[in-house]
Amino acid sequence: MYEFVVKLLLDEGARLIHTTNRMLGKTLKSLEGDYPFMHSEVSLDGKTAFELALTGSCTAKRGACIFSTEGLYDALDPVMSSAYIGITGGFLVLCMREIEEEATPVGLFSKLPVLVAEGAEELARAVRFGYAISEKYEIPVVIQSAIHPGESIRGVGGPDRKTGTRSHEIREANFIKNPDRWAATPKFRYDLHRQLNEKIEKIREEFEAYEGNVITKKGGTGIITYTRSAAEFFDDDASMLCLSTVFPLPLKLIEAFLADMDEVFIAEGSYPIIELQISDRSKIIRGPAFGAKTKTKPEEIMYGFKVIRDTLGAASSINMAHGVKKKEPGIKILAVTFEDYFFQAGMPALVNTMYNGSAYVLLILAATRENEMQRIMEACGCRVFFHIDNPAEIERFKDSNEMTVLFYKGIV
Repeated sequence: MYEFVVKLLLDEGARLIHTTNRMLGKTLKSLEGDYPFMHSEVSLDGKTAFELALTGSCTAKRGACIFSTEGLYDALDPVMSSAYIGITGGFLVLCMREIEEEATPVGLFSKLPVLVAEGAEELARAVRFGYAISEKYEIPVVIQSAIHPGESIRGVGGPDRKTGTRSHEIREANFIKNPDRWAATPKFRYDLHRQLNEKIEKIREEFEAYEGNVITKKGGTGIITYTRSAAEFFDDDASMLCLSTVFPLPLKLIEAFLADMDEVFIAEGSYPIIELQISDRSKIIRGPAFGAKTKTKPEEIMYGFKVIRDTLGAASSINMAHGVKKKEPGIKILAVTFEDYFFQAGMPALVNTMYNGSAYVLLILAATRENEMQRIMEACGCRVFFHIDNPAEIERFKDSNEMTVLFYKGIV
C-alpha cells in the first residue's frame, strides 16, 4: 500500500515527500533509483515533517506530507498558520486513516481544504484534484484516505510509473521574498485573513462540481455522509449524498439535496464538521439515525492500573496522568507513550511531573534509545526505571509509591 501511495504522489509531480513513518521511509528509500528527482525524509515528529514540507512548497516545488490521521494533530502549530502563509508549489497533507481518529475537523479550524478519499481510485482522483487546487489557490490541501485491506490497486494511478515526470511539472526552485506574507504582523494578517476568506469561497465553488461527490436519490429520507461504508447501516430506500469535499462544504449541492428530502440525517464522526457548515438545519434530524446506538468507550484497565494513552497528542499521557493523580491521588495510573513521542514532547511533561511530586507508572514503548532516555530521566530527578520483557511484569509495580518508568520493546 505504501508504494502505491508514494507512486501516486510522484506521478503527479511531487518532488519532496516527508513523513514520520519509518516503514514508509523504507519504501521511499527503495524508490530512489526509479525516481531520482525525489527527495524524502523521515522526521522524528509531525511538526518537523510538516514544516520541512511546507518550506519546500514555498519554493515552487510540489511536496507532500504523509501522516496517520492522528499524526496530523502533532503538527497543529504550523498547520494552523499554513493557510495564511500559503505556498507557491502544490502541497498535499495525506493522512492515512488506520484507526478511529479523523483528520476532518482540522479544516474548520485551520481553513485548509479537506478531501476524504475512501478507496484507491478515489485517492488517485483526490491527489490529482488536490494538487490542482493547491497550486491554483496557493494553499495546502488535506486528504484523509483509507484503502481497505485486500482492495485491488492494479491499474490505478498515473500513466508514467517509470519516470513519474511530465514536462510541465518540472520546475526550478524559486523562492519569492514577500514580507506581507512571511512576516504576518497584525496589519498584514488582517489582509491575509481577507484574502483567505476569498480563496475559501472560490474553492467552495470548485468543490461543487467535484466528481467524488455522489448523490443517489431514492426515498424522502436522506443521509449526508463522507463515509461511504456508512451506507450499509441505513435502509435501502434512503437517499444518499456521499461527500468527498468536507471543507469548505459545497453548499449549493447540499441545499439542492435538502430541498428534495423530507428529513435528513448526517452520518459523520464525533465532531460535526458537516452540520456546523449548514446554516438551515430545519430538515436535519439530530441524534442517532435509524435507532443506531451511541457507544461509549469503556475505561481501559490493565494489571490493576487505569490506563491513560496519548489521546490528546504526543506524550500527552504524561501530563494527563499527572493531572489525574493530583485530583485523585489514590488511583493507580499507568501512562503509556512511545519512544519518539517522549523525545518530541514528553521531556517537559516529565520535568513538570517530577517538580510537582506526582507518582505513577510510566510505560514507554521503546525501540533503540532506552539508554539515552534513562540518562535524560536521571537529569530530571527520576531514578526509578526498569526494563521489562513481558507486559505481565507491569503488575508487580502496582504498589509503587514513587515515580516509576518502565521500558518495553513491543506494543501494549
